[in-house]
Amino acid sequence: MTMLDTPMFFARTPSTFLDKFLALAKDVRTGKADPSKLTAFLEQHPDNAAQMHFLATNNPPTSYANAAFYGIHTFRFVDHAGKTTNVRWRFVPEDGERSLTDAELAQERREFLEAAFRDRVQRGPVRWEMIVTIGEPGDSENDPTVLWPAGRREIEAGTLTLTSYAPDQASGAYSINFDPMHMADGIAPTDDPVLRFRSPSYAISHSRRLTEV
Repeated sequence: MTMLDTPMFFARTPSTFLDKFLALAKDVRTGKADPSKLTAFLEQHPDNAAQMHFLATNNPPTSYANAAFYGIHTFRFVDHAGKTTNVRWRFVPEDGERSLTDAELAQERREFLEAAFRDRVQRGPVRWEMIVTIGEPGDSENDPTVLWPAGRREIEAGTLTLTSYAPDQASGAYSINFDPMHMADGIAPTDDPVLRFRSPSYAISHSRRLTEV
């Protein structure tokens, strides 16, 4: 699964995704990004606005254990008769959602989220409830920057439990290709261009990690 701690993505198409990283790239001479490039990007890509507003108005969580995670893309659940149902999902923390205050954020050390989670899991299992939202006709299928209306039917589908912690280097995560297009039987993708873009781009990043490029 590919999930974020924002309920929406910043790109409706792969071109927005690429253009943002080009706009944020540091100049080789100065070591800094060119602010004018980011300004131009924001003017040319209004699909970035919803996530940018969310990040500007919501501080980071106190810990991964206090963060909700969102699937952002729409998928299709397919039953034995071939009937499809559009769904999205999110994971809600059992510990409750909690964000840092401005004062707490100003004082936090670098990489505090990982350290906070390490400390939390030492006190016992950390759990998230998986909530599946059922789409209705007219709900966006192919644009991960657009939220579905509130009030959609929701199902508690299961619980994710984490009982241990390991840093990336020790966990084996670098050798895994986290491709969201690898799906279990009964789940199918939509035509979301960003979702379908992830598979080939993740394959490249996976191969680079394996060769330590």
